[in-house]
Amino acid sequence: MPLDDSALTLMANALDAAITHVRFHSADPGTAETSSLGAARLPIAFTSDADGDLTLDAAVNVTGLAANQAVTWVTLWSALTGGTRYGKFQLTGDLTANAAGEYSLTALTINSTAS
Repeated sequence: MPLDDSALTLMANALDAAITHVRFHSADPGTAETSSLGAARLPIAFTSDADGDLTLDAAVNVTGLAANQAVTWVTLWSALTGGTRYGKFQLTGDLTANAAGEYSLTALTINSTAS
C-alpha cells in the first residue's frame, strides 16, 4: 500500500527545509561533482503541496557563464559550502546560457509519486 498524502507531505516539508542551495553543471556531475558551473551554489526555495510535491518558488539565476554554455544538470544541497548533497536532476527545455552568460532555472518539481 502506498503512503498517504499526509506522509508524503511530511517528507516533502522536511526535504524543503533541508535543501537550501543549488549548483549548476554542464554535464552529469556524477558523484564527484564534476562539470560545475558558476562561482558558487545559489539559494533555492520550494513550496510543498497537499500531496507532497515540491515546486520551485522562484527562478534561480546564474551569471558568469560562457556565452551559450551548456547547462544540463543541477545538484541540490543543504549549504552554500560543504553540507549534504540531496540529489541531481537532468534539466530539460532551454539548456544553454544566453550570449551574456546568464541562465535561469525557472521550473523544478520533485514528485512524491509511488508505484
